[in-house]
Amino acid sequence: MPDPSGRSPRRAGSPWRILVHEPAGDRRTYDVTNDPAAPRRHAEATRRLNAMRPDLQPLPAGTLACTVLAGTEFDELVIGKWIHLEQMDAGQWWMNVGGVTVNVTADRDGRPRHVSVYGPGDYAGPAEGCAYDVMWSAGG
Repeated sequence: MPDPSGRSPRRAGSPWRILVHEPAGDRRTYDVTNDPAAPRRHAEATRRLNAMRPDLQPLPAGTLACTVLAGTEFDELVIGKWIHLEQMDAGQWWMNVGGVTVNVTADRDGRPRHVSVYGPGDYAGPAEGCAYDVMWSAGG
């Protein structure tokens, strides 16, 4: 249920945003979010960009479609056969990227509090034909 103020609920799955572009041509952009203020912010950003670039054509109207799904919480994203991100429980997230599995525990404001990383074969099978490297230059 949405907050009476119109703000997104304070939960690890909120706020959320997905941005996609058409691959060619006019390259329309689709921004899907649960933030009710997003269309206003997009309009203001477009206005400022156009003002900063007086020597260029203004950004055409309709190149950005903003869809607001107010009062929602992000649950799952699947891209092809190489990314799967899913909320497992309140504040618990699981993600597999090409055979590497990441578990994240986040607080109710969406800040990560614990991250576990499992290499290919530890939690999920390696992706066929994929080479893997692991590099940690700094840690916590």
